[in-house]
Amino acid sequence: MSTESNTHVVEHGFWDYTTPGAGGMEHYESDDYLRLLDDMSEAGMNSICVLPKWLTTGYRSRLPFLDQHADNLTTRSDNALLRDFLTEAKRRGIKPWLGVVIAMYPVEHVRTPAINVYPSENGDLRLGVSIGVYDLDCPEVWDYAPQVLAELCREFPCIEGVVIEVEHAGVALPYRIPLYNRWAVENGQPAFEQINNPLNLRSIDVTPWRLYTTQRRIEFMRHLRAAASGYRGEWAMLCETGRSPYLLTQEVNLSRLARECPWCAAVSYECGYDKSIHRLGMMELAVEDPKQAGLKTFYLPRGVMTWGRWPMALPLEESWRRDMEDILRFSPQGVWWFGSGCVGTGRGYHVDAERLRQSRFTDGIQARLRLLECARGISEARKARTPLDLEQKKP
Repeated sequence: MSTESNTHVVEHGFWDYTTPGAGGMEHYESDDYLRLLDDMSEAGMNSICVLPKWLTTGYRSRLPFLDQHADNLTTRSDNALLRDFLTEAKRRGIKPWLGVVIAMYPVEHVRTPAINVYPSENGDLRLGVSIGVYDLDCPEVWDYAPQVLAELCREFPCIEGVVIEVEHAGVALPYRIPLYNRWAVENGQPAFEQINNPLNLRSIDVTPWRLYTTQRRIEFMRHLRAAASGYRGEWAMLCETGRSPYLLTQEVNLSRLARECPWCAAVSYECGYDKSIHRLGMMELAVEDPKQAGLKTFYLPRGVMTWGRWPMALPLEESWRRDMEDILRFSPQGVWWFGSGCVGTGRGYHVDAERLRQSRFTDGIQARLRLLECARGISEARKARTPLDLEQKKP
């Protein structure tokens, strides 16, 4: 376990969504974006990652297989709202990234079986269309994903990095088992029937299956990189963690990813966003392990986010305090606080204004300012290091 007391954080900022149902940036007008940039600049932040494609699509797309929502503010502006924000962020020295959930599409456009289907009316989440979650053996994902990425690079040409998310890609649907078995024969690994022991409480969460799904991720990332011939920015992939009362897991074989895709950074998080349980173990999985594998490592702590168990096990400010301790101890190269705040009475899957009020914040902006004050130590530590020090710490 890492015992470092100083931080090597090079990029520090927010991670947020323009997509319908998420909350947060979904409800931002131009003035709200400018206020966010003012707050970030004052706090010494230098990086932002926006996700315009999640379960839903939060930008104007010309692709026939993506859902479109006419009342979404970014869509309504024909992408000018988000484009202007990212351009202004870059002008201010805040590095713009886009995140893309690349394996979720309306079920009507995908013939391959879905891992899971979110109905159009899903509790408080109003999707407007049934969305399927797919894995990396799905041919449609390999066809659609490069088109989405190419369109985003055209619409938002100022971006300097992209994060690819394929959450749930490790699920073993029946149609994948023959594909795994063929790979196993070619790579000297046991057949699926040998690793899927029903008496094993860890089920298929074992090395051979993880090797297979990691290899599919590697091939997929190479596929995207080859298709994005005009894109010259950085690449990263979300590396999911898992947790149960007695078991912690990292979805990706990190050493294999680092060896096969050294140009790809790892973005990870603490499963459940609950700093009251398995705190150090989750930080080892999310930060220490990818760093030890040689990957540039970004960490996603809970920002202005009310998602999950409610009431939360810890108040937001206590969660931020603990994350700050862990960030300074484990030293990721990048930190994006998940959730930059919400405006008005906005409700969403990730942040809800009413829950913030129940947490004794007057609104989402006050919550953001409290978070920025708590996180100021990262920027102060960055300023204490010379540019040469920071450059030498890059992998």
